[in-house]
Amino acid sequence: MWEHPSNTQVKNLKKQYDALYMQLEPIVNEWDPIGLINGGAPKDEYDCITVQLISLLQQGRDQKDIFEFIIHELDDHFGMGIETIKGDYKERFIKKHRDFSIRLVKWYSTIINH
Repeated sequence: MWEHPSNTQVKNLKKQYDALYMQLEPIVNEWDPIGLINGGAPKDEYDCITVQLISLLQQGRDQKDIFEFIIHELDDHFGMGIETIKGDYKERFIKKHRDFSIRLVKWYSTIINH
């Protein structure tokens, strides 16, 4: 369903989406889906997610699709699948990423309607 882009594709998409990318990168880094930025990773750590999110938003994908992509990408690319999360943390994991997908769709809606 989702195909992870190569490093070259990510670099090209960053250029293509320049203005949107510059706005979305700090939002994604604040979300910090698996705590890499908070742990000291470089600010471009989530570039692969950021460019794909922009692409999905431009395709008109809804919150549900964005959430499904996030869950897939965290599992497939980062090895942090929902099945690796235990107990109470699973609910928080789902909520964090569902809330972000809602926030992201709202953010994009204000950008394109502005």
